[in-house]
Amino acid sequence: MTRSLILMSTLTCMGMAASAAAADDDTLGEVVVTAQRRSERLQDVPAAITALNGDSLNELHLQGNADLAQRVPSLSFDVLGPGESTLSIRGLGTAYGLAPAVSYYLNETPLDIRTDGYAGAPDIDFFDVERIEVLRGPQGTLYGSSAMGGALRILTVQPNPAAVAVNAEIGGSYMERGGAGYSAKSAVNLPLSTDAAVRLVGTYEHVPGYINRVLPGDYSAAEPVTPLAARRTNDADIKSARVIASWKPFDGLTITPSFAISRIEASDKLTTYSNLPDFTIAGYIPSPTTSRLTVGNLAVTYDAGFASILSSTSVLSRAVDALNDFTLFWANLAPAFGLTYPPNTPGTDLTTSRNSGFVQEIRLTSPAEQRLRWVAGVYFSHFRQHSTETTGSADFAAAIGQTDSPILYHFDQAVIDQQAAVFADLTYKILPQVEITAGERYYELRDSLENEQDGAIAPPSQPLVHAKASGSSPRVVLTYHPVADATVYATAARGYRPGGPNVGLPEGVGCTLNSAYRPLYDPDSVWNYELGAKSEFLQRRLSVDVAVYRIDWKNVQQAITDPGCGSLFVANAGSARSKGVEAEINARPLDALRVWLSGSYTDAKYQSIAAAFQGSSAVLAGDAVPDVPKRKVNVGGEYTRSFGNYQSYLRLDWSHLGAVPTGFTYKDVRPAYSTLDGAIGVRGERYEVSLYGHNLTNTDGILSIGVGATDSYGAVFNSRIFIPPRTVGIDLKMHL
Repeated sequence: MTRSLILMSTLTCMGMAASAAAADDDTLGEVVVTAQRRSERLQDVPAAITALNGDSLNELHLQGNADLAQRVPSLSFDVLGPGESTLSIRGLGTAYGLAPAVSYYLNETPLDIRTDGYAGAPDIDFFDVERIEVLRGPQGTLYGSSAMGGALRILTVQPNPAAVAVNAEIGGSYMERGGAGYSAKSAVNLPLSTDAAVRLVGTYEHVPGYINRVLPGDYSAAEPVTPLAARRTNDADIKSARVIASWKPFDGLTITPSFAISRIEASDKLTTYSNLPDFTIAGYIPSPTTSRLTVGNLAVTYDAGFASILSSTSVLSRAVDALNDFTLFWANLAPAFGLTYPPNTPGTDLTTSRNSGFVQEIRLTSPAEQRLRWVAGVYFSHFRQHSTETTGSADFAAAIGQTDSPILYHFDQAVIDQQAAVFADLTYKILPQVEITAGERYYELRDSLENEQDGAIAPPSQPLVHAKASGSSPRVVLTYHPVADATVYATAARGYRPGGPNVGLPEGVGCTLNSAYRPLYDPDSVWNYELGAKSEFLQRRLSVDVAVYRIDWKNVQQAITDPGCGSLFVANAGSARSKGVEAEINARPLDALRVWLSGSYTDAKYQSIAAAFQGSSAVLAGDAVPDVPKRKVNVGGEYTRSFGNYQSYLRLDWSHLGAVPTGFTYKDVRPAYSTLDGAIGVRGERYEVSLYGHNLTNTDGILSIGVGATDSYGAVFNSRIFIPPRTVGIDLKMHL
């Protein structure tokens, strides 16, 4: 910590020596964000924030949470399925059954749906996106219970009543081990009057598959030889549409209704088996997944003079359907029923998830040009989740003497999450260069769950249970601006996440953690202590942002895989501490050259393990929190050259992810890997053509390792999800 303080002091002194005046055309440019619920220059905000503009997203053809995680310090993700992931910041993440730890916003709508087996944070298409902001560290005061680790905001381009405009993009790509991909996207801006406009956006993309499927053999064989069933089975189609309107009936009032819908149809899952050739899975049938997201929002903003008043009303729904080959599952359960293995008993598992939500926020924001600035508001959300699962195998049912039905397990569950909160955040300028911020959010959380379960492997049904909690989420920030281009800050902030009801563990099938299971798990919370410095030097040709932090995590919510039967449940696993440092450096050494370097070091370790898991957990006090990358680095550069009315550019982007420990009741490590992306293109006033590449080194980086009844067989093999192979594509963009 002492070394970090010395580093930040040095940076501040350098900033004080630098000139704040520079020409706009040879600087890094000014980035304005709204992370603190008001428009501010990024370098003036006393918080660790990464902002990516639309040009940066488009040049490298960045498409989702995985691409963002490569480029943002301390941001990581776990894959749930095609277009679905869970997000973590600074080691604070989520898993099966938990509320998110990173709040995920589309404009003013939080998409914070409780995670289940297949639904997590959705991949939003970044076409026609103005900016993405990633706020690192607890943001509970302004963003609520799902922002314990931070917040990710996707801000789309807004309607413009000034002129008709059309942006269009068509592209094609080729993936190693896969095939052809293609896309078509368009945005149309239509003025309706001098005070009203509407913007229509539509996208379609076909992502090629790269995983082969073989017929199952003997799962206990270390190197099975099985016939090929299908090639490149995991292709996907991604569709989305968005409508945003804006109307200013009179000065000071703006009404902005919007509607967005997206749909992902994946032909097979992304999982592979470690004892088969690379990018291969075994199954009698494909395992397709379909997900759909719809979001409606009405934002009304009124300038009342003393404050800007915003009312944001959102309704959203999420539907996910997944069919899985469950032959491996029945092979693992055979001994529990006294059956010999082999032979295989083919089976299927069908899951559905239906989520709906209503969110209302009213927020008042004071004018920025006054000594006391403030943000205050009220918040209410109500989410419903209905999940079903049906698992069956005619051969397995016959083997155990069940002749009336091939269904061996049926699950039907309803969950309700409700939150009400009131919050205020005040910033007072003590001196011309010193400010203090104090904020508080008081919240009340209510959750309920009930389920019905039946079948040969079903645990007892869970009657209706309720959980409720209340508390506060304060923050205090001390900010010092030694000069116009330097900011030093110290923060203490609390974040929280609701607890909830559990699903249940089956009996009589070999589960070993039934005594550790509880119908309700408790909320978890964190305290974040952070020091940061932001400075611009050399007439704003160089910027350096550094932050160091310590996070104390209490009652850690952890998804537990029972080592005996492979079933999942949620428990409070103990306490943890995360310490780290983050840095972002941007430089423009030449007018035509821009370079950047960002990285993070996260040391997240358990401080204690709950008594119920001592002796049964593979993780001990002092061990790393699972699925948290310790080291991340991103280095890149862009060179531009103008000729006539055209500009050419060359962009390279190298990322490195350190080794990642994984597992709580088991231990494994995802190896470190590096990737290289690049783009070369020419842009004019109306047209742009670019050639891009992802994973140009064709690295087989592992994103996930799965262990359990559906993912592994003893010590013979486990399941793995890899980053996509090398992909090269071409895009043509038109601005009319």
